[in-house]
Amino acid sequence: MHPSVSTVSANRLCPPVNSRTVPADDQVRGYARVSGYEVEIGQLRSAATAAGSAADQARVVEPGTGLGVIAAALRGGVAASGAPALESTFNERGSGWAGEIRQWSESVAASATAYAENEDSAEGAFGG
Repeated sequence: MHPSVSTVSANRLCPPVNSRTVPADDQVRGYARVSGYEVEIGQLRSAATAAGSAADQARVVEPGTGLGVIAAALRGGVAASGAPALESTFNERGSGWAGEIRQWSESVAASATAYAENEDSAEGAFGG
């Protein structure tokens, strides 16, 4: 019998636990199983941290800075009249992206915490 495409894809994304990932005491730590997929909690936390860092960096960048010089360089043209709006729009979108990635970072961090708490609860329930 051939494995389904979803099984093959899942194994590429989250390889099955094997002897290299299971500690000597046979207890798997830092993993949570979600609908047949394993989640590496440390990787979720790392992704959340990286996204938070990207948000912090993006928050101070104003991608529209300097576009105002278009107005001076092309006096009277259509580009000149639209330069202030373009500058403002770029800056607003950059700020919006920073806020969205910050929210995503917080969501992923909360998910990692929830997975870890559920794992700890399950270990406690089974005497682990």
